[in-house]
Amino acid sequence: MDYTVITSRVRLARNLADTFFPSRAGLAEAEKVESAVEAAMKKYPGVRYYKMSELDDKEKKYLVERRLISAALTEMPFGSVAIDMDKHLSVMMMEEDHIRAQSFSSGLNLDDCFDRVKDFDLSLREKVRLAFDKNLGYLTACPTNVGTGMRASVLMFLPALSFLGKIEELEEELKSANLTIRGALGEGSQGEGYCYQISNGVSLGVSEETIINRVASAAVKIETIEKDLLSAYYERDKIRLEDAIFRSYALLSSARVLSQKELENLVVNAKIGVMLGLIDLDVNLDDVTIMCKPLSLEKLTGCGSTPQERDVARANTVRKIIKGREG
Repeated sequence: MDYTVITSRVRLARNLADTFFPSRAGLAEAEKVESAVEAAMKKYPGVRYYKMSELDDKEKKYLVERRLISAALTEMPFGSVAIDMDKHLSVMMMEEDHIRAQSFSSGLNLDDCFDRVKDFDLSLREKVRLAFDKNLGYLTACPTNVGTGMRASVLMFLPALSFLGKIEELEEELKSANLTIRGALGEGSQGEGYCYQISNGVSLGVSEETIINRVASAAVKIETIEKDLLSAYYERDKIRLEDAIFRSYALLSSARVLSQKELENLVVNAKIGVMLGLIDLDVNLDDVTIMCKPLSLEKLTGCGSTPQERDVARANTVRKIIKGREG
């Protein structure tokens, strides 16, 4: 399994014409936005709607853990979200913009993500007039999103580039191509677990197709660099790296108690082991990490909410998955 490109995401920011942005909007504007989204999503089966005001803190955190909504949406008084049955399309309402439609896919699949949000966007435009300027394009709350209103991103696992201190060098190279690199949780976050988002830096004056191609091409180039550096890094320090990999794999396979932080650290080494061909494991460790986050774990296993109960349930869950999927 190749862990270098973890997921792809395409997000479109849209706002209704002649309507206050969320920072100044009230209930009437929120209801107008919700009606427009509901009409556009009628063709999607099994859509679930959630109003932030009707969810408790655990339910909000669960949706954030699953990356179906942003943490910022949970703080908005009129925030809500529509999620399709397969969880490949999430439409946030009344966050920074009236509408932020985002589609996700495993691996490098930006075209699939774009097709899904474009399909939603076409339906939306049939139902409501959007804020659009013939010279600037789509108007958004943040000036950096004006134009296509699109953010295309890939989440990448870059341990070798991180170990060797080359992330800043990569950042400068991407900047020259109007691309950005951020931590896994977006702007202002760090590269936890050596995971980084690569995305377009500008939305104005370029087409959606150009953005997709730029991000995808950068991802392919970075993937090649990362793999070459990782192989070279391994050749220089085989014993130490193998020791870390096999210790981590042993703990994942047998531990009875695992904190979330410990799991994330062990998964980093195990993923490196899989990428180097040292471990044969037919399971997506990134998916395992997400399902073992606190609120997701409670929903999955029915465990209690104390740290000790979660740690035991997490270890049991990981152990069973590893044992059941060893190659």
